[in-house]
Parts: sequence; C-alpha cells; structure tokens
Amino acid sequence: MKFISIKKFFVKFSFLYALLFLLVSIPLAMGCSLKKISRSFKASAGDPAKKVGIAFFENKTFFKDINLENVFQEYLTESIMELCDGLLLIKPADADYPDFLEKLPRQATGGIDNLRLARLGRQIGLNAVVTATLMGMTGGKEDRGIWWFKDSQPFINVQIKIEVYDTETGTKLIDESYDKEVEIDALEFEIFQKKKMIGLSGVDDALTYIAEDMSERICDAVIIPPWKGYITSVTEDSIIISSGEKVGLVPGTVLEVYNAGEIIEGIEGHQFLIPGRKTGEIRVTEVYADSCKAVLITGSGISEGGSVKTKK
Repeated sequence: MKFISIKKFFVKFSFLYALLFLLVSIPLAMGCSLKKISRSFKASAGDPAKKVGIAFFENKTFFKDINLENVFQEYLTESIMELCDGLLLIKPADADYPDFLEKLPRQATGGIDNLRLARLGRQIGLNAVVTATLMGMTGGKEDRGIWWFKDSQPFINVQIKIEVYDTETGTKLIDESYDKEVEIDALEFEIFQKKKMIGLSGVDDALTYIAEDMSERICDAVIIPPWKGYITSVTEDSIIISSGEKVGLVPGTVLEVYNAGEIIEGIEGHQFLIPGRKTGEIRVTEVYADSCKAVLITGSGISEGGSVKTKK
C-alpha cells in the first residue's frame, strides 16, 4: 500500500508539472505570435512627398540630465523614416532646423498656439508637425508568477503624450497618450530608484516600443491624404510656393489653387482654418530646393495664404 501511494504521488506530480508547463508555454507562444508586424506606407503615385517637422520634445520626468527626450526623438525619427516611404522629415539635427520647432509658439495659458504653429509651418512647406512630451516614469514591484513560483517582480512604467498638428487646418491629426510597462531586474530597479538611468535597458525597451507603435499612427495619418502646398507670396508676374525640388515638384506641374478660407474659434481660445474653395490653376515654371515659382493659368483672387494641390 505504501508503494501504491508513492506511485500515485508521482503520477499527480507529473500531471501538475505538465499542466504548469502548458500554462507557461502557451502565453509565451501567443506572445510570439502577437508580435507587432510593421507595415509600410506609400503616398499616391505622382504626388509630391509630404514634409513633416519634428518639434523639440518636452521632458516632464525627474530625469532631466540624461536627455531622455532626445533619445526618444531619435528612435521615433528613425522609425518613421524606415516605415514611411517618401516622407521628408525636418528634424533637430538638420543645419537649417527652424527656430519655431525648437521653441513652439504658445498661448498665454501655456498651451501650444495651434494656429500660429500651422501658419509658421506653411511658410516652410510643412504638412504636419509632430511633438511629444515625456509625461512621467514610475516604478514599482508586485508579485507575479504562478502558484509557488510567484516572486516580487520590479517594473518601470513610461508615459508619453504625442500630438500631430495639420498645417492646413491647425487641427490635431493625433492626440494620444502612450503607457508602456516593462519588467526590469533588481539591480536596474535600484538604479531607477536613485534617479539614475545608466544601463537601464528597460526604459530603452519602452521608448523603442512606443516609437515603433507611434510611427505607424503618424504615417497612417500623414502620408495617405493628398499632398498640399502653400502660397507664400504673389506678385504681378509670379506666385511663390514654399515647396520645391525636395518634395518632387518639377517645372510644368499644374496645381489647383484654393483660397485661405475662414478662421473659426474652438474651445479654450484655439483657432482653426477652414479650407477654402478652388479659385484657379497655376503652372510651375522654376523650381528651387525648398520653393518654386508659378504663373497663373486660369482663375482670379489668388493671394498669399492660399493652398495648392496637384491636378489629377
């Protein structure tokens, strides 16, 4: 009888071991199968490239001396460039990086002045402006695992807010907050608690994940709609547009012109632009790196502040 009880014990133990193996291995297998697959984005054939400005990111965390915002900015920029075919990025490392992207225009309340930002963006041919804020970084421990295998697991939670402004209307194409939690080891948690980030791979993993996820949203919002350019000045013999060779414009390109439209006021004093009606067509005659000249084909009332689209 004693031998039988021991045998039953090993049978039960084997069953529990097999069950535990399934409980652990199935989620791992599912995690692998659920790995995010990035897709590629392309603009419409024949359309000029979209031009997007990456504004200086803001850091509201305690970690002010390690340039976390610059690290995330670099990850996001690289991810967008890999994912969005034909997108032209204006980024902080550029020699001709504009001042208004380094220090965004603000309202008296401290919020971003979206209308001013849109108008400044139009002056250099931007279709959108991307900005982000590192809102917070918290850490903690909790018991994780199954049954007697539970253990205290340290983790870090990174929160980032991202906004994308459309220069045609001044509205937000994207306004989202990202919250990513990653597990770290005991030593990394100790480093984190001392407000030091050297060698903290968990934070790096979180920033990379958010950057990759966010780049898909940005590409989806920016690259798919038709390209738009903007008129910066009008004289008797020429019309100047703030887009040129870099986005793919060439002499002979025919563009439809739309007037500046109206300004409407939203909540908290924010103002937005309503796209205007078509007023004529122009033909590009001279092309430079970031601008071009055009002449009137048909229409009237074409003025500074209007927008243009390629004629299909």
